[in-house]
Amino acid sequence: MFEYKPEKVKDPNDPMKKIDDYWGVAKSKVLADPTKFLDSLFNYEKDNIKDTTIKKIEPFANNPDFTPEAVAKVSKACTSICLWVLAMNKYYHVAKMVEPKKRQLAEAQAELDETLAKLALAQKELKEVQDRVAELEAKFNDAVKEKSELAHKVELCALKLVRADKLIGGLGGERSRWQESVKQFEIDFKNVVGDVLSAAGAIGYLGAFTGQYRDELYSIWQESMKEFSIPHSKICDLISVLEDPVLVRQWRIEGLPADRLSTENGIIVSKARRWPLMIDPETQANKWIKNRHHSDGLAVIKLNDKDYLRTLEGAIRFGKPVLLENLHEDLDASLEPLLLKQVYKAGGQLTINLGDSAIPYHEEFLFYMTTKLRNPYYTPETAVKVTLLNFAITQAGLIQQLLGVVVQEERPDLAQMKDQLVINNAAMVKQMTEIESNILKLLAESTGDILEDETLINTLSESKKTSTEVEEKLKEAESTEKEIDETREKYQPVAFRSAILYFAVADLSAIDPMYQYSLSWFVSLYRRGIQNAASDSNLDIRLQNITDYFTYSIYINCCRSLFERHKLMLSFLIYTRIEDGDGNLDHSEFRYLLAGPTSVQTSNPNPAPEWLPQNAWIEISNLAKYPNFHGLDENFAQNLDSFKRIYDSLAPQDEPIPEPWQWKSLQKCLLLRALRPDKCIQGIQKTVSELLGEQFIETPPFDLAAVYMDSSATTPLIFVLSSGADPTATFLKFAEEQGFGKKLDAISLGQGQGPIAAKMINEAKDRGSWVLLQNCHLATSWMPTMERIIETLDPDTVHKDFRLWLTSMPSANFPASVLQDGAKMVMEPPSGLRTNVISTYLKFEGNYLSECSKLTEWRKLLFGICFLHAVLQDRRKFGPLGWNILYEFAEGDLDCCRQQLQMFLNEYEEIPWAVLQFLEAEINYGGRVTDDKDRRLLNTIVRGLTCEAVLESDYKFSESGIYYAPEFATVEEYVEFVRGFPLSPAPEAFGLHENADITCAQNETFALFASLLKCQPKSASGDGNRDDQILQEAQDILNRIPASLDILHAQEKFPTDYHESMNTVLTQEILRYNAMLKVINSTLKVLLKAIKGIVAMSGEMDAIGTSIFNNQVPDAWAQKAYPSLKPLASWLIDLEARLAFIQKWINDGHQEAYWISGFYFPQAFLTGAKQNFARKYQYAIDKVSFEHVVRDDITAESAQKPEDGVIIYGLYMESCRWDSENHLLSDPLPKELFSEAPCFWLKPAYDKPPTDHKTIYEAPLYKTLDRAGTLSTTGHSTNFVLMIELPTDKSQSFWIKRAAALFCALKF
Repeated sequence: MFEYKPEKVKDPNDPMKKIDDYWGVAKSKVLADPTKFLDSLFNYEKDNIKDTTIKKIEPFANNPDFTPEAVAKVSKACTSICLWVLAMNKYYHVAKMVEPKKRQLAEAQAELDETLAKLALAQKELKEVQDRVAELEAKFNDAVKEKSELAHKVELCALKLVRADKLIGGLGGERSRWQESVKQFEIDFKNVVGDVLSAAGAIGYLGAFTGQYRDELYSIWQESMKEFSIPHSKICDLISVLEDPVLVRQWRIEGLPADRLSTENGIIVSKARRWPLMIDPETQANKWIKNRHHSDGLAVIKLNDKDYLRTLEGAIRFGKPVLLENLHEDLDASLEPLLLKQVYKAGGQLTINLGDSAIPYHEEFLFYMTTKLRNPYYTPETAVKVTLLNFAITQAGLIQQLLGVVVQEERPDLAQMKDQLVINNAAMVKQMTEIESNILKLLAESTGDILEDETLINTLSESKKTSTEVEEKLKEAESTEKEIDETREKYQPVAFRSAILYFAVADLSAIDPMYQYSLSWFVSLYRRGIQNAASDSNLDIRLQNITDYFTYSIYINCCRSLFERHKLMLSFLIYTRIEDGDGNLDHSEFRYLLAGPTSVQTSNPNPAPEWLPQNAWIEISNLAKYPNFHGLDENFAQNLDSFKRIYDSLAPQDEPIPEPWQWKSLQKCLLLRALRPDKCIQGIQKTVSELLGEQFIETPPFDLAAVYMDSSATTPLIFVLSSGADPTATFLKFAEEQGFGKKLDAISLGQGQGPIAAKMINEAKDRGSWVLLQNCHLATSWMPTMERIIETLDPDTVHKDFRLWLTSMPSANFPASVLQDGAKMVMEPPSGLRTNVISTYLKFEGNYLSECSKLTEWRKLLFGICFLHAVLQDRRKFGPLGWNILYEFAEGDLDCCRQQLQMFLNEYEEIPWAVLQFLEAEINYGGRVTDDKDRRLLNTIVRGLTCEAVLESDYKFSESGIYYAPEFATVEEYVEFVRGFPLSPAPEAFGLHENADITCAQNETFALFASLLKCQPKSASGDGNRDDQILQEAQDILNRIPASLDILHAQEKFPTDYHESMNTVLTQEILRYNAMLKVINSTLKVLLKAIKGIVAMSGEMDAIGTSIFNNQVPDAWAQKAYPSLKPLASWLIDLEARLAFIQKWINDGHQEAYWISGFYFPQAFLTGAKQNFARKYQYAIDKVSFEHVVRDDITAESAQKPEDGVIIYGLYMESCRWDSENHLLSDPLPKELFSEAPCFWLKPAYDKPPTDHKTIYEAPLYKTLDRAGTLSTTGHSTNFVLMIELPTDKSQSFWIKRAAALFCALKF
């Protein structure tokens, strides 16, 4: 229409052709200026339209779709253009038809115009006047309108300025923060892959690990992500990626500990897809879950609840949370569908199978599981079904809890303010977050000019105002909280020390299953300690008073529940943990003190073999490897006199240290371990007393009343028993004193007694009486029921006078929850000869000493029996020197002997000595004795204390003459006489050599070290990474120990021969050693893979690794190995020597002399020697025995093979030595605990005559120093080898009481 040329564009239907396109021209020339375009339409010269133009638009005009109605559906604007085009087209055609008529009309019009011209002229003049008036009116109206519009704009602008000011003022402060947030979001967006990968890995794998191990894994993952160029944040742990600060604050208000580990656990609980199983020994997670879902209808169940499945079904059906408590290592199979979330749709509804029924599954159902086991082992099959979480308390978390307690007790105003601030801050932070979210939401939803949205502006203004107020309050609160925290921090030392003490006490469970203590018990004791500690206006002194008081309070309360042998261990454990907390403990030196040397190699030879034992020199040489002892071995050789003074001293712990050494007390204990391990106990006592005070090495007296005062109606009182202890009499006496003698029910648990005991408890808790359940360890199947009964005791419904008393031997089946919260007391028989005899006499009432027809015999023999009982009991402290097996001699045994003695004296004129001795040695006491050597000893002791000689005035029970049977008329006289006995009797009182005291002390020392070693965390290492050490040691063992001995070569070289039984002995030994080597090699290879992460670390592999780290022979090896007490380093050298002995036998043939200690099963070797003799001379082997010829004239190297029998060497003697000059058995030298035995010729003899015990002592030969073993089919202990006859000038009874014996191997 406007005659603009079109653009040529490709035809979409035919790319080879081009068509006209007017759109581009229209946009650039016609529609560019809308006003101009409109004017061109209005002013279009419709009378001069060209025919060509009409031809171009004709196709459009004739198009049936080109109608205003059709176009209006697409565009309103185009509708008008359509109408205009159609009008122009129509106008053209109409104008063409009327053109002739128009010319005629023009002519007529011309005439008319002429006529009207005059009229027009006049009208024109009038029109001009009227137009002028109209123009003036229009201008006036425009001016008025403009004035009105301007006024409106001024008003709107002013309003926008106010709103803009509000907007800028309200959001201006957010600009910089939002800019930073946007930048951070951009960075986070780039790193989201690595961050989410790390967080997902943490949720999937890290739940069961400790905080330290989690941090190590985070570091490993980050290094791996760097290696593979995975973008990630600098810190990409679980908290940095998934923490919601507002939610975490709420969790902490609900009871979640504030430490990092607990926060991660909370995030895992909220994000994990599998149900959480929380390892919760301190019940922290348990309390948090209960508080968190307190208002949600939380159901708490246990597997031993009768209807727990019904409760679980109801919760699943209605979408309620469930907490399953006190899980053990095995889960109920009926829970598997729930753990695996095997939900399916049935009838359009989610359903799950539980037990035998299908129940509707509500999507809001939550399931939590907790276990109180401190270190449970869950199989991989269990671990993949749940999310394992380690909720064991951390030191940081415990310090915060204990800090809160001490501040609550000392500054309750401060504690209340702190608690309120935490709640208020959480609420304000939550409000701030909601306000910020609301602002962003309003801005995002706003459209058009934001300044024109008055509602938005007002909302933003109010939100910002509230935000500012909250922010100011937060700043004030943070300032106040900072001041409060600064004040709280002053109490930090008390909380820090107390946390150290808790972990020391908690680790005691590794020593004995009865040593269990709960955190709630500890906190309760902690509160009482704070309340009872001496007050002082000086805060520092007050804090020190609390620390000292509570430290001793822990010692006192724990000592009640510890066996006597563990009380010093507790003191030393407390000492070392305090020193470690203060940064004063060298872990490598402490580990050496406990575990000893890991090598038996020495750089220099023993400088004084005449007085310094080789094992002591090995320890000194290893000690010299530590920085604080560097050069000790060389200095020792240069200062032999100074160190010999310490070695010979009666109190080496008090001797000055030779120059130039400046050691602390604990470091001096390391020297004592090497030189005088028998005095390590005294050294430890001195070390502990220097830091903590003398009271920490003094055993507190047993106080049943104090324990009772600490108990409650819901707290059971537990007597932990030891061999020979019976608390019944003490308990009944106490019950009488408390007025409950007739309000007491007692029952000894056993088969079928559980329901009766339960009925007793139910009745007693209502009427307020006492119940005594004895021997709980004998009713292990009823223990879960007892646990449930105790847990359901409600302080609001149970009578306040009700008490539940329990007695039990140490048992792993005793419920941990009962032990943790119960008041425990250890009952042990009186220790010490003097104390034991006195306690026996104090139990005699009235004129008991006169209740016999033969008063002199009665009183003297009664004293002999009481002394016998004390000797039998107290010999146990000497370990294997006292008895091969520790027997539970009890008061009942003594009572039987007294009654029988009284009866025989009253009813027989002549005393039946043989009968009395038999009853005592074979029945009353002997009924407990299973080892034949112990029975021999018991008979010997009885014959010395219940015999006719006791009635003689000059008869003494021991060489010192201190102990004999007096005749007094009253108990008081006897007690006074016994008080004259030494408090610590010399070994001679028991018939032992003075060296027995050294052996006893050494046993106590190493038992204490072994106990402490069990308490040490696996991560504790002063020599680098624990895993690296184990890897190195394991690889070294693999390199040293062969895979096997060549059994095929041995069988070829030494075939089975009727006349040479030693061939069979050799092949059997090889088979036994090969079975052992197979286990060692296979387990070491698996262990190496497990540490490297190639295979899963099983419980067995973990135990092997721990044993290697602690220089101990792993149990898995010991079960397949020969008996041995050596530490791992010495054991490996011994094993190498044994294998070398067998290999030499294979290479060189049958030996001239045999190292009997090198046999796996020496009894087979001895049988082989007898068989050779019996077959050679055609004797019945059951009548062949050995004559024992002492060959002190030869050595193993110079020995020649005898005609019959074998020569053996390599034995050691204890409590005796061989006198090569007089060729007799003799007493050992002072401090000579063991001596090498000479060679022996085991000479077979047929039908050998009985041994003359006047000149011969039959010494038992054992494999190891512990002498004890299991009873075999031969009637002997598996540790026993044979009896060796040794010439002596002393009686056999002398050596029997001495416990003189020979051994194949020592402990080092």
